[in-house]
Amino acid sequence: MALMPEALDVTCPCCQAQLKVDPETAAVVWVDQKKAPPKDFDDLVNRVHAQRSTLDEKFARSFQQNRNQRDILDKKFEEARKRAAADPDGRPPNPFDWD
Repeated sequence: MALMPEALDVTCPCCQAQLKVDPETAAVVWVDQKKAPPKDFDDLVNRVHAQRSTLDEKFARSFQQNRNQRDILDKKFEEARKRAAADPDGRPPNPFDWD
């Protein structure tokens, strides 16, 4: 009867990381990531500028949605005010009475 090794050493085919796998549970117990090669400074600067433009676009979209949301809420409030003025003795619906 052969003894099982304490842990199996496996190399990931995708990222070339070294994995230690427990043979009894088939769980990865340790991962040694392969370090990425250092990047060129100009590439990093270009990436930061690209991220900045993406963030600026997201901010502009969020700002516009926020502005539109305020207009929508104002219109809903005015509509509710008109309905309340039209029926001053009426009570607003109670959400607990909807059952």
